[in-house]
Amino acid sequence: MFSNVHIVLVNTSHPGNIGSTARAMKTMGFKNLSLVSPKEFPSMKADALAVGCSDILDKAKLFTDLPSAIEGSNINIGLSARSRRASIPSMSIKECTTYIVNNDNININLIFGNESSGLSNEELLVCDYIVSLPTHNDYTSLNLSAAVQILTYELYKSSNQTPDINVKQFKPASSKERNYFIQSLISLLEHTNFITSKNHISLTKKIHILFNKSNLEKEEVNMLMGIISSINKKLKK
Repeated sequence: MFSNVHIVLVNTSHPGNIGSTARAMKTMGFKNLSLVSPKEFPSMKADALAVGCSDILDKAKLFTDLPSAIEGSNINIGLSARSRRASIPSMSIKECTTYIVNNDNININLIFGNESSGLSNEELLVCDYIVSLPTHNDYTSLNLSAAVQILTYELYKSSNQTPDINVKQFKPASSKERNYFIQSLISLLEHTNFITSKNHISLTKKIHILFNKSNLEKEEVNMLMGIISSINKKLKK
């Protein structure tokens, strides 16, 4: 169960939160933990709060940056108290859990940001969807492991319900394949001067958002890469 889902913690400040996250994961049947530049890991503090879940910590994968951590995934879902990029599609918890439960054939990352600052604008930019956990207006800040516990519980609960047979599974391109296509497109648009030094930052960000939220399938990316290749050949003549 949930072998295709990875919990990704980015720039975690307190090792105890890593241990508590491991415990939250294991109680709901999740085993895959990825850590991006944690401040302190391995750590005795993490081990102490894992409470019998040291196997999750022992198998945790360490990465120096987020792009490396999500390279082999198909879909990246970021958890954020508020969407700093209104153009990135958002999901409710119900939509998120239904989507994941009905697409167990693809690799999905659930990405959680730093305890204090959450996911940065750059980190949100690699996400296909944003999910916000509803909280009381008087205090909206959730502890990291509590946020992981809530979402994994909702997923566990949904997995025990009758699946929606009308939901069609699809085969999206991986993050690596999408990013390669996006970079190829940007290079082409730079060559044709559609992207210039004046609009480079704004346009490249819009292109990333546009194609990340398009849920492109592998065959569609291959077709688009063929189009780019054809145009490049014409331009070289």
